[in-house]
Amino acid sequence: MRLDLIPLISEPREDLATEYKTWLDFGQERDKATLAKACIALANHGSGFIVLGFDEDGDSLNSVARPTAIAEITQDAINSIVRRYADPPFHCQLNLVPHPETSVVHPIISVPSDQSVPVISKRTYHGTIQQHRCYVRKPGPVSEEPKTAEEWRTLFRRCAQANSEEMLSAIRSIVMGRAETEVPESSSIQEFEDFRKASLERWRTITNDLDPEAPERFPSGYYEMSIQPVDATPADDIAVLKQHLSQAQRIKLTGWPPFLEMEREGWRPYPFNDHIEAWIGRRIDDYTPREPLLSDYWRASQNGQLYTIRGYTEDSFENQRWVRPGSVVDVTLPVWRVGEILYFVTRFLEAFGDTRVVLVNCRFTGLSGRTITSLNSRRRTSSRPCHSDEVETAANVTPQQLQENVVEVVHQLLSPIYAAFDFYTLSRTLVEEELRSLRENRF
Repeated sequence: MRLDLIPLISEPREDLATEYKTWLDFGQERDKATLAKACIALANHGSGFIVLGFDEDGDSLNSVARPTAIAEITQDAINSIVRRYADPPFHCQLNLVPHPETSVVHPIISVPSDQSVPVISKRTYHGTIQQHRCYVRKPGPVSEEPKTAEEWRTLFRRCAQANSEEMLSAIRSIVMGRAETEVPESSSIQEFEDFRKASLERWRTITNDLDPEAPERFPSGYYEMSIQPVDATPADDIAVLKQHLSQAQRIKLTGWPPFLEMEREGWRPYPFNDHIEAWIGRRIDDYTPREPLLSDYWRASQNGQLYTIRGYTEDSFENQRWVRPGSVVDVTLPVWRVGEILYFVTRFLEAFGDTRVVLVNCRFTGLSGRTITSLNSRRRTSSRPCHSDEVETAANVTPQQLQENVVEVVHQLLSPIYAAFDFYTLSRTLVEEELRSLRENRF
């Protein structure tokens, strides 16, 4: 079970990248067409999730049990519907996630993000979907045809970017480049150091009342990332900064993305000393204790600086049935976590004007005594121990490199961390394949 998808059902909130529907009966053509239209719109949007088994009650979305007359939903059924209605077809991933309160098992369908051409419907079902139509996600949220020039431009721009990434991937397979670095001025470096230290200290302050062994304080270790664009055009005020953050969240590659904006009181972002911050590890109501991987703290400044800290997925309550907290690092998860953050940063920096260089810092702690392994056996690897308790890496990259060479940036940032595990060599192929899976919402 993908733990990062739990918030989609425990905190249901429909947005442009997430669509909630009642139970669909795929024995009925109308329900097939309904799902197909939603999948096409999300693929054209740039990825997203369809969550089944929720009924609307005013502004609320309520988990309801699957009617006995409706058969269980399968991976093959979903992709058969996509092949029947979508041109070109694409592969969706089905995840079955139990609701933490109702215990209802909800199907969550991950729609991929790397379509390089607009997806068109190739069949008609009266009143639901029309042949030869292109559907996109619009505020509401709804799935409709693009009507305005700007809606069409957004769609074509996304497809052009996907084509660019495909071309650059082919070039990378021939020329194994590395992200070039530019040395920023000492004042920018010092500003970055001050922001990083202040952010970590702020997290320590707000978690100080918890027991040192509380899972929300990451007793077995954590990873943190800090970002600073140099010479960025600042946001006019905190409200504008909030808009920039929300805009960057328009595409979600996992159910628990970085810089997550929750709506529940106590977890939602708030202004603090000219910054915006959120601590999703705060204990509220019956949510106690919080998982290390679901207890993020993040912080953002009007200058475009970003900071986030999170516990390891490997130390989650779910994984404790098989492994002891603090004992392993999965061979693929650091690539997913760092890659997803950098994809977010790329979208976020679109709002900050011309930035000549971006400072990136990555720090993993609590590594001593861990071994690198594969929790789900997707990749073969020998168990290699780590003797260093923490590893810190950095890179200076341009926004263009983040857009076009993210494989090299991730590889550059993570190679020293992997090498700490008894000289483990992180291959570019692994990074490229895992980032592709991340963009396609496959785990």
